[in-house]
Amino acid sequence: MYQVGKEGLSAVEVVLEAKNLVQRFGANQVLSNVHLQLARGEIVGLIGPSGGGKSVLLKTLANVLEPTEGEVRSFLGEHGEVSFMFQEGALFDSVSVLDNVAFPLIAGRVPCSALKMDEKLEVSRRVGAILEKVGLFRHGHKFPAQLSGGMRRRVSLARALVNEPEIALLDDPTSGLDPVASSVIMALIKSLHESLGTSMILVSHDLRRLLPVCSRVIALFDGSVVFDGTLEALRNNANEQVKHFVSCRYDLEIAA
Repeated sequence: MYQVGKEGLSAVEVVLEAKNLVQRFGANQVLSNVHLQLARGEIVGLIGPSGGGKSVLLKTLANVLEPTEGEVRSFLGEHGEVSFMFQEGALFDSVSVLDNVAFPLIAGRVPCSALKMDEKLEVSRRVGAILEKVGLFRHGHKFPAQLSGGMRRRVSLARALVNEPEIALLDDPTSGLDPVASSVIMALIKSLHESLGTSMILVSHDLRRLLPVCSRVIALFDGSVVFDGTLEALRNNANEQVKHFVSCRYDLEIAA
């Protein structure tokens, strides 16, 4: 599908690219000359130790944070969008599941009550369709506090994908969940990717469930990309630091 080398990805259509990305907060440099590319239709797993800059990188790619140096470019279609799912889910506790999921469709325009009838119908159709896909169609009237942790993550995922973005950046969607709920979320992400064709970068510390759904893996250590390649390349060509990190968290005999 792709080839990773000094010139980056080849024989694919790149939809997101970061060049020489640096992110500093005061004297603290979190990202150091990061370069990466995301190909259309692939799922990339972003892995690395806690505190290594993964969430900051994802927020910078999503334009939630402005880079200190370097640039981020997206190559979107006419109606293409980049969607971001915060690690904490960031649901609005005071509104229903339906209104949480509808937010990306109406944000920055008008309150939902002021939409024209045809717009209301379209918002309702799209929200209903994504809630059906994540198995929460019958829970749309509930508030986040009435849901389990796994269900809230599914609401957050539905909100991130309701506008069918070209690119989705998902920050640790299984954080804090038990193994069963984590497996459900990862299977759901894979299913939604297959049905929507969205290009995704997915952060997770749950490598046992993350790596099997990814077509490529990027390892970020101390703010620098130290590996970028397929799972097979991870087995054969990754440095010992990356191999040790993965073998401690995933059932792969890749450490030396």
